[in-house]
Amino acid sequence: MNGYYLDTAGQADLLALLAQIPDVVDALAGVLCDGFPQRISYEPRVSSSPAARIPYDTSAHDAANYLDNELWTWANHVCEHRRQRYEGPASTIGMADWLRKHIISLAMTPGADEAPHAFRRIIRSARRAARMSGEPEMWRYGSIDAARDTELNASGIALAAKELGPEYAKLTRERVKSLRRTGRITPVREYDGIPIYRLGDVLDAHCATATRQREKVSA
Repeated sequence: MNGYYLDTAGQADLLALLAQIPDVVDALAGVLCDGFPQRISYEPRVSSSPAARIPYDTSAHDAANYLDNELWTWANHVCEHRRQRYEGPASTIGMADWLRKHIISLAMTPGADEAPHAFRRIIRSARRAARMSGEPEMWRYGSIDAARDTELNASGIALAAKELGPEYAKLTRERVKSLRRTGRITPVREYDGIPIYRLGDVLDAHCATATRQREKVSA
């Protein structure tokens, strides 16, 4: 693996996960801090008397601690392998940013192949505790490379395309349907009869078709 314990795809996956952390920390703070504006929750409301009220949500407190410990464990692991002291920020967001900046060092550290799974588990737990959706829009948290394996319906792809750059501006819901009708893309599965596509497949087909159309016009 040329000295890498975490390959390029794994690095992109981990970067996308680490990029979620500022939003997760902010949401956890909202649950923990008294008087913070109420956030949407799909859990049933439970009324209680003022005397029975607790100052914060214990699951959010635990999730924040687990997230902090996971970040410190990996940052310390990288430093030990490189025989150096950790001199980065002590905050949760600061440690996440440090790991993103040192992603190559982490990728070359033994055991790094376990990092994406470890962070995905911790972040999912933290998102639940913070009353956030279980799975974020991955294209918001990483590069196009990190988003390519995301599986979306036509509407979701059209929404993602608006944020992925000007070359995808014309990748609308109808464009996705047209690409399927002409056999340029195939759904990877269906959900309640709705076709689901791999985002990377649709991006490639969209660009390839546009290129061929430009070549015909120039000819």
